[in-house]
Amino acid sequence: MIKLPPNKLGQIKELLALTFLGLFSAFSAYLLLKEEAKSYAIQNANPIIRAYFNFSHVTHHPLNLLAIFLVPALWLMALFAKRPLPRIIFDFIGALFVCRLVFGFIFVNVLIFLPAASPPLLLGQIVAYLPFFVMTWGWIMWRIDCRGQGSPQQIIAIPEAQGVINSFDYYHASANSVINQGKSGFKGVTKLGRFLVMIHSLMVLDVLGIALVRAYGLVQKML
Repeated sequence: MIKLPPNKLGQIKELLALTFLGLFSAFSAYLLLKEEAKSYAIQNANPIIRAYFNFSHVTHHPLNLLAIFLVPALWLMALFAKRPLPRIIFDFIGALFVCRLVFGFIFVNVLIFLPAASPPLLLGQIVAYLPFFVMTWGWIMWRIDCRGQGSPQQIIAIPEAQGVINSFDYYHASANSVINQGKSGFKGVTKLGRFLVMIHSLMVLDVLGIALVRAYGLVQKML
């Protein structure tokens, strides 16, 4: 069994998380770009709705083609290169997902005030956005707190974590925030940490409320 250095093992774990984020993002965009969703966007006069669908349409296929070559290359480099990959590569990919998180958050909030869309679109919001939301916030909290190499829990603490803290604990705490109906799994230590936890908690409560309304709309649409 090959034993990897700690720095390379950490990068492989982060690359795995970013790969899953890419899959969730691609799945969400695929559902949004189905024919009934596109026709819904075209018929809708709301500029934010049309802008989000246009954004998904323009970026979905080029990013998929890029990922076919980029993701395997990054995995090969992470596994077999003698030196760790530059930190900026991971930060750039993570920043793209943070932007996607913000766009998606605006979209699901605006859509709540509009007539119910097709069942696949509603299902896509619930199935695809929540896991993407959880993992993106887990990455944000880990990146801000550890900065890829620093000591954990200096900016953001995880009260329920025991023993040595690693990146998994941040994703676990983010998931618990949703499972526990908005009770945050994080605790801010510094002003920056408290600000991030506040934003995270507000977004979790908002997304949970939207999920309930979307689920109710889905049931009503299918009856």
